[in-house]
Amino acid sequence: MKTKSKIVIPIIFLAFIIFLSACHSSDKEKNESASIANLPVVLVSQPQTKSFESNFTIAGEAMANQEVKLFAMGNGYVKMWKYDIGDLVKKGSVLAVLANPELVEEQEKAKAELDGDASIYNRLEAVYKKTPELVPLQQVDESKAKYESAVAALNVVDSEISYLTVRAPFDGMITNRYVDNGAIVQNGLDRPYTEPLFKIEDISMIRVNVSVPEVSSPYIIQGTLVRVVFTDLPNTVFTATVSRIAYGLNDDTKTMLIQIDLSNKNHLIHPGMFANVTFTTSAADSSLSVPNQAIGTYEQETYVYKVTPVDSASGNLNWDGTVKCVVKKVNVQVGVHNAQYTQIKYGGLKTGDRIIVSGNAQCADGSLVIAKSGKNL
Repeated sequence: MKTKSKIVIPIIFLAFIIFLSACHSSDKEKNESASIANLPVVLVSQPQTKSFESNFTIAGEAMANQEVKLFAMGNGYVKMWKYDIGDLVKKGSVLAVLANPELVEEQEKAKAELDGDASIYNRLEAVYKKTPELVPLQQVDESKAKYESAVAALNVVDSEISYLTVRAPFDGMITNRYVDNGAIVQNGLDRPYTEPLFKIEDISMIRVNVSVPEVSSPYIIQGTLVRVVFTDLPNTVFTATVSRIAYGLNDDTKTMLIQIDLSNKNHLIHPGMFANVTFTTSAADSSLSVPNQAIGTYEQETYVYKVTPVDSASGNLNWDGTVKCVVKKVNVQVGVHNAQYTQIKYGGLKTGDRIIVSGNAQCADGSLVIAKSGKNL
């Protein structure tokens, strides 16, 4: 009887140990299940290599192809003007004529002096040619120099008088007239605050000025396709290409000026009109890209969240189910984008990575999440 008792006791003890172990394992599994249940669930996707076109719209402003304010090049008063605002003029057309009585008097005086000096020079030269011994050569040369000086003096006055006729420097439209008949004007060559006479603009062609942000500037070249819609002409669409690029960035705004030429023979577009300019650009072939919703920004920093499985050694991860992961914040530089994807120019990403595309707001660098595949994103 004693032998049977000794055998029963170890068996009971072993059963008790197994029971405690099972209870401990069950409690551990329950705790782990409870911990997983408290983790946020995120949807993930993989970066893809794509070649795609991107469209983005920036505000622009219509400018005249050429414009200038015309100032008087001589002092005088407005004797007459021939064109008013809205009038079309050709290059060289006389826009206004000024008068200056003092210059007229100087011209008459210079003419009289020229006539006298010319008469003396001609007479001395004729005598010298016939009888050189009667007139010293020096006297002939002196009279010639005086005559040529009088010619130069008259030319100066004639030039000043010619400046009193104001002509159009190019084909265009008068968009402002600042003076009336009889108005006293001063030349604008050495008087910076002189009032102009006219403003003329060449609006047969319009330059649309657009300031392109730095991030988009590398993708715009001469010939890039654009679509222009003016705010005041919503039903008219202009299709054109980029005509010229400044290349240098503005120091203050970090934008690059580009210009688009639009034909405006019917004068439908007015300088100063605002426009929405849509650019169509292409990313390089096989560019790494991610869904737009994966991109986050904070204080001029652009990033995505990448996840790494906690059990990274396992080769049987079920992304269609759930995978416990650690979140890592990856800074990136983005390029062009379209309605669904954004190009990644630089950043620690590759095609096999998993990035968060839904649930980003619940994440932080180093946090734990439950990830599952977002097939439809």
